[in-house]
Amino acid sequence: MAPPRRKTQPKSSDSTKKRKLNVDLSGHGGQYEDVDDVTPALNDEDVESEDDDFDSAPASGDEDEDSEEDETVDAKKLRMARDYLSRMEAQESSDDGGDGSDSEEDASGDDEDGRATVDKVGRRIAKERLRKSGLLQSHIADAVSEGVQSMRANIAKSIGIEAASQAWMGGEAVDDGGAASESYAKSWLDAKYVSYHRGHDLTPTCVALSQDGSTAFSGAKDGSIVMWDVDAGKKVSYVVPAVKNGAVYSEESKLNHRSDRDILTIATSDDDRYMAVGGRDNCVRIFDIRTLGKATASPITTLEGHKKAVTALAFRNRTLDLYSGSEDRCIRRYDLNAMTYVETLYGHQSPIVGMDCANKNRPVSIARDRTVRVWKVEEDSHLVFRPGGDVGSAECVSTIQDGWFVTGHDDGRLALWREEKKRPVGDIIIAAHGYQGTGAGGVTRGVMCCNALGLSDVLATGSNDGYLRLWKVSTEEKNAGIKPLDNIPIHGHINSIAMGPAGKFCVAAVGQEPRLGRWNRVTRAKNRFAIIQLGRDSNWQI
Repeated sequence: MAPPRRKTQPKSSDSTKKRKLNVDLSGHGGQYEDVDDVTPALNDEDVESEDDDFDSAPASGDEDEDSEEDETVDAKKLRMARDYLSRMEAQESSDDGGDGSDSEEDASGDDEDGRATVDKVGRRIAKERLRKSGLLQSHIADAVSEGVQSMRANIAKSIGIEAASQAWMGGEAVDDGGAASESYAKSWLDAKYVSYHRGHDLTPTCVALSQDGSTAFSGAKDGSIVMWDVDAGKKVSYVVPAVKNGAVYSEESKLNHRSDRDILTIATSDDDRYMAVGGRDNCVRIFDIRTLGKATASPITTLEGHKKAVTALAFRNRTLDLYSGSEDRCIRRYDLNAMTYVETLYGHQSPIVGMDCANKNRPVSIARDRTVRVWKVEEDSHLVFRPGGDVGSAECVSTIQDGWFVTGHDDGRLALWREEKKRPVGDIIIAAHGYQGTGAGGVTRGVMCCNALGLSDVLATGSNDGYLRLWKVSTEEKNAGIKPLDNIPIHGHINSIAMGPAGKFCVAAVGQEPRLGRWNRVTRAKNRFAIIQLGRDSNWQI
């Protein structure tokens, strides 16, 4: 007969008993104790799902959150765009002084106002896009003119209105050997609006500025290249020292004649990494600006290939594409990312004297053959522009923006060009720097150098008439042309100009002789690097 089963009590669902061994580490053993299991028993009906909690939660009543959860991605983009346009419209209204349209206009008038607002917002968006890409054109000519007039008024107070007026007119109408303009130029030096800095023994021929305008470089006929601190108005160092009596400055140089040492052109890249130097040694030398300092420097590479003097250099904006023009009538293209030669452009029939390039890969070159050429590098072709008539060959060229450029000629004419037209746009300026002689019967002075502040309406030109002249350039479809703006007295040959950022100042190479020759020597002039304040910002100091 089987033994009867012992009845067991059902275990509680809340907790269970477990045996726990307590060990005494002192060596006296251990003992078991009954402890409650704190792990609750889970039944299906006791487990609450997250969905039940969410359903049982009270409604927030926020309709905006519900609408945001329900809207699609496209609807959200559309809503954000509408909010942005509303903010832009409010900002445009505040900029206009809060002047609104008449409230009594009909529905068609409201539609026109709406379209006008959309046009304003569209222009604002396009403006912001151009600003971020660095292609926004600025209009600062009037501000520069006001600054120069303010400086002239201060000088007139110091030397007398009659004396200032006579000196200012003397450089344009009176052939007195330059005495009036020289005296007037000295008054600007005394007022510290213009400062001359010594660094070259012979005539300076070219200048270049860094992107922020804090550093400048100048080259001269003595073969020297000087680095300048523009803010302090001091010489930093000789990048290349002057060549004495035809002596070589490095083992690679072959300067057997006095004129072989001439530095004729300098160009700097937009990122302030490289400086290119060209001269009568038929080479293009590349220096690393980041390594230039107190001691002389050697070029990181020397690009050979030209058979005659290198007279023009130009970097394409925002790239390291470099173009060089020479008296051998050729243009060579280099890629400084790889420090290699790329190709040669042929077309000019006479020595090349100037070159410039904007954002597009379309450099502009000028030569003694009385032509201006725009090179379509990517299309392997070029455009030829001829001023026509009795217009002389161009001496200088400067790009304003893509498709627009200015040329200065050896007969004193100044012309504005557009790629779409074969002839100059607007009226050609006759005798931009006056006459050498009495009145209109004298010989016109040639425009030896010009430089436009990129993407602006300010142009500066130089000659040997004793004045740096400022011009206002308009590229508008109906009002395109060049108009005189103002002038600043600079005694001597102005061989090169570089405009500073925002038109606050400019630097110039001033000397006794022109850049490419030794004629029309101004004996009383000094070979100096000049810093010229344009009065754009009264707080800016030289």
